[in-house]
Amino acid sequence: MKSYYIVSLGCSKNLVDSEIFANILEKAGYQLWDESEPIDLVLVNTCSFIESALKEGEQVLSELVEMKREGKIKKLVVTGCLMNRGLGEFEEAFPEVDSWIGLKDVAAMETLLGLTSQAKYQRTSIDEVYYRYLLISDGCSNHCTYCTIPSIRGEMKSIPIEVLVEEARELADEDNKHYSELIVIAQDTANYGMDLYGYKALPELLEELIKLNKYKWIRVLYMHPDHFETSWLELWEKYPELLPYFEIPIQHISDPILKAMGRKKGSTELKEMFNKIKDKLPQSVLRTTLMIGFPGESRQDFELLKNFVNSTPFLYLGIFPYSREEGTPAAQMDHQILPRTIRTRYNQLVKLQQQSLEEIMGSYIGEILEVLIEDYADDIEEANYIGRTWFQAPDIDGLTFVKGENLELGKIYPIKLIDIIGTDLFGEVIKEGVK
Repeated sequence: MKSYYIVSLGCSKNLVDSEIFANILEKAGYQLWDESEPIDLVLVNTCSFIESALKEGEQVLSELVEMKREGKIKKLVVTGCLMNRGLGEFEEAFPEVDSWIGLKDVAAMETLLGLTSQAKYQRTSIDEVYYRYLLISDGCSNHCTYCTIPSIRGEMKSIPIEVLVEEARELADEDNKHYSELIVIAQDTANYGMDLYGYKALPELLEELIKLNKYKWIRVLYMHPDHFETSWLELWEKYPELLPYFEIPIQHISDPILKAMGRKKGSTELKEMFNKIKDKLPQSVLRTTLMIGFPGESRQDFELLKNFVNSTPFLYLGIFPYSREEGTPAAQMDHQILPRTIRTRYNQLVKLQQQSLEEIMGSYIGEILEVLIEDYADDIEEANYIGRTWFQAPDIDGLTFVKGENLELGKIYPIKLIDIIGTDLFGEVIKEGVK
């Protein structure tokens, strides 16, 4: 049987597309590569959101082209965001690529493999995990001045609630493997439904997903602050399945910078929003992303940002240096910040966040928390298993290392936390109780 391997670059939204392509490949008679060479087909699903993503794609393709020359790969196919940003340069640089498939162009992949088009596309997991992503919309209509997403993936297109509910139902028990966590994603989950229904339909969707009674945890990511409503917090109070984990990417706190970015809510509204979340749900965890060095960012703007980080209990911060992207309004703005200034400010903010992280994480020591067990810890003396507690999203928030015996992968256990190192937790299983 022919083998395939998928290199999925970039975000979790890309991973969902990769899983659709994996399902198509398996329908065409391919099976996931079992590490015996050569690989019949390698598919690279690219990201081109920022310049560094393009460089990563270039590096990955260079390595795969070399493997193809050595006979380790028979066919090399490329798809993803690169198809709408940077394609010409990559086609010229990598003539060894056999096929270039348009972004999300599943029909082109089916044609390539000799299949007829399907009315409905399913997904096949390409990773050994116990969570699934549910992509509720694609594209973005916010048009932030630094962002390339609308030009790459288009305006926001929401998927109907009934379609998403059925997909979530199917994902829960795919291949007779139960998934304990559903992660709701989009470029802007908080604005879901506006294009389809004329109102924000995220609360309605979440209630329908909860009614499935299929997932122990439901996590919502990428909630844009301009569209997040604090009235929704009642949902998190009502349903224990909804994790009180609020990822709300604000990018900055200075009003002039927010305005220049094309953001609608100002500093006062943002501060009030986070305060309401913590007042309503004291146990909640806050995560945001901050951009350092946006054009025109003054010392005063940066000091405001530092003070805000100091006074707001963020457990996690994604801190990114501004990337000047061709074709965006921000790239043409005056007062571009020098790279060395950006690096200095970036380092200062990272150091500040480390202090806050250690303090908040340290407060969990001695507590009993639910942990989803996902793997064996073969080479770690202090633990037998690796998992995540409810405030650790996959790939970005660290892991929990667990001492215990005869635990089942994919199950949630009560764990007493005994130590922390950075974003990682260490604990021991409490004998009674399993979900």
